[in-house]
Amino acid sequence: MTGKTVKEAAKILGVPKSTLRYYDKIDLLKPSREDNGYRVYQKNDLLMIKYILVMKYGEFNLEEMQTLLGLISDETTTDCREKTEKLIKAKKKLFQDKIDYYQQMVSLFEKIPEIKDFNDEEERAIDSYVEQIYHMISTPEAIIQ
Repeated sequence: MTGKTVKEAAKILGVPKSTLRYYDKIDLLKPSREDNGYRVYQKNDLLMIKYILVMKYGEFNLEEMQTLLGLISDETTTDCREKTEKLIKAKKKLFQDKIDYYQQMVSLFEKIPEIKDFNDEEERAIDSYVEQIYHMISTPEAIIQ
């Protein structure tokens, strides 16, 4: 055996063995099999799992992951490339919107002095800032759900 067992791959990647089995079950990643039926993870399989884990951290759903992994495979079609480009563009906008939101929250926290120092003017300014942030997240395309 030249590859890694489920146990070895899980340990290397820091994920439960059940996660690797699940990825196989849903056809997200199909490792090769030994004659005895055991899964064997090659170097490229481990890399693909790292791609999956990065996408998972980036809040990609399983369908989106399959789309992007399809682009990495050797058999990419024009449809796959177009779908991937559209997905990447949408995710990029989502992440930028989240960055903007979190920057607004950091600004809000910086504007809030110690509570004992609040005066009416500062409180109104903070209330106004909260209203702006609320308006930003309450639009139909709100980023925080």
